[in-house]
Parts: sequence; C-alpha cells; structure tokens
Amino acid sequence: MHLPATEAQRELVSRLGRRLAVPMRDVNPATWWRFTLIFSVASFGFLAGLIALMFLVDPFDTGRSPLRLKEGVPQQGPRTANVSRARDQAYNSAIIGNSRVQMIDPAALTEETGIPFVALVVQGGLPKELLTTWDWFMAHRRAPPKVMVLGIDGVWCSDDLSKQVNPFPYWLYSRSTLEYLQGLFRSSSLSGLRNYFSYLIGHRPQARPDGFWDYENVYGVGTPQQLAHMRAELDKPQGTADVNLGSHFPAADAVAARIAALPAETVVILVRPPVYITGLPEPGTEAAKAETVCRDVFAKLAAARPNTRIIDWRFDRPENRDPGNFFDHTHYRKTLARRIEAEIAAAVQDERAAKP
Repeated sequence: MHLPATEAQRELVSRLGRRLAVPMRDVNPATWWRFTLIFSVASFGFLAGLIALMFLVDPFDTGRSPLRLKEGVPQQGPRTANVSRARDQAYNSAIIGNSRVQMIDPAALTEETGIPFVALVVQGGLPKELLTTWDWFMAHRRAPPKVMVLGIDGVWCSDDLSKQVNPFPYWLYSRSTLEYLQGLFRSSSLSGLRNYFSYLIGHRPQARPDGFWDYENVYGVGTPQQLAHMRAELDKPQGTADVNLGSHFPAADAVAARIAALPAETVVILVRPPVYITGLPEPGTEAAKAETVCRDVFAKLAAARPNTRIIDWRFDRPENRDPGNFFDHTHYRKTLARRIEAEIAAAVQDERAAKP
C-alpha cells in the first residue's frame, strides 16, 4: 500500500531534482569539445598502443616483428599454430591436408626418409584454406622443399573453390601488412596475446613444432558398448561429397598450378586417404561416376609432372571393409596410418633414387 506524500516530502524531492539536474544550456560547449577530444585521443592512443604491442610481440609468430621473444607458439588450434610451423626452417617438407591425413605422422616419415617433415593439418579444412597454408609454407622457404604431401579427399572435386564451412584466419596468412593489422582488431588476437605471455613465463606448454596430433587420444580405446555403437554407425551409409560430373575442377587446377611452380627436384605425393566401405558411393550411382571422374582428374595431374605420385586408398579394398581400422567413415586408426606412411616413404625414396 502506498501512503500519500506530505507537502514537505514533495517539496524536498523537488529541491533535490533541481539541484541534481544540469540543463544542457548551462554547460559550456567548449567543455564538451575538450571532453570529446580527450576521450577520442585517449581511445585512439590506447588502441594504437595495443596494436603496436601485438605487432611487436607477434603472438602468432608470423615473422613480421623485429623481435623474437621465444621459439614457437603456445599450444593452440592448428589454424593459427600453422602460421609459425610453416615458417620453421627446421622442416623442408610438409604434409598438408585436413583430418583425413592427420594420422600420418611426420616423425615417421622423417625417420624413414631422413627428410624433416612438418604436418600442416587443418581439421575440417577445405581446399581454399589448405592452398592458403601451402602458399604460406612456400613463401617462407629459404631453400626449395624436398617433398610436398597433399591429402586429396572428396571435397577437392567440388566445382566451387570458394566454399567455406569453418572460420579461417586468412589475415594471419596474408602477405599484406595492412590486412594483418586490420586482423589484429579482434578478441581472438587479445586471447592470443594473453596466451603468448603465459607461454613466455612458462605457464602454457608449447604447441608441438612438427604439428602431429594423434586423434586416437580423442576417440579413446572405448568400452565394449562404445565400440558396438561405433560399429553400428559404420554400418550406416554416409552421404557423399558434392557430385561433380562436369569438366570444371577449380581445386585440381589450383593444385596443378602450384606443383608446376615447384622446382623439378621437389617430390610431390598426392594422397587419397582411406574411406570405410559405407562411406563410398554406391556403384552405378551418379556419385560413383563423379568419384571415378575425380580420381582420373588427379591421376592425370600426377602423371603430367615428373617426381609426382598419387597414393590412392579411396576405393573398395579389403582394409576399407574392416571396421577395426576405422573410428568413423573417414577417420582411420594407426593400423592404416602406418601403412600409408610406409607407402609415402617408399614413393619418396623411389623418386629420389631415380634422379640422375
């Protein structure tokens, strides 16, 4: 229940209101201009100082800063960590692709061939992102690469090279300093700066320099119930990638242009990674025809350049009918990864041995 205000109470409220209210006409316009100017200069100075700090610290190790506070970068996702890895001169060969080639261990290839490999893998990466990664790696080679391994799965046969699913920091890989500075104006850059300072003082571990990420640790061994569920999911047919029965394969054209620009002595290995049998298109379908067309496109591309091989596991073969080799339709276990590594290493050694 509200009690009626007395005359004295109303008068008190009125006086307080008059004292607290400051009519705009009573404020000196010069005061507002000074306040606006000071606030704007202070804000601009703060932002400029912050950008200058991030440029000098270079938390993603892009190589643009004259400073080098510490080798490598803190543990983080590959989309940003690969900027540093691709610049590392300790590696003169690269594995580039999405998670379909993630289980190929660069250390295993290094041991088999004597050539230092780095894995520049982008989970869920599409051709535009992976070609950007390729270009960044090539732009930072002081000597020609010895081997380039590129994972080619179904997404490389689309007729749309611009397709994008997950955000990708193109500004980090840009050759334009202005585009890089514009990219620093985002919250993720501040997070990167904070993580880098934590890394500098030893509170955050370093991202693995060679880029290998064993996803078996993510899937785990699994209980009998989990394994049974995994097998049941494998038995279900999976939808295929875009069906392209035309003659326009922009990703293949982009790959052809890049490998043509490589020195003749660089070995190129195109890997079509394994797919569980129910992840392949049904024979006789339009998708199956598109799969054959895509295979032929990349096979011809490999045949057109010396020192280039295609390693194809993406078809019906006994290993791709064994559910014990897979976690899902496109992610395979170490049992297959070791075999693919051995095949890549043998192809590299054969090509290098064939040189005069």
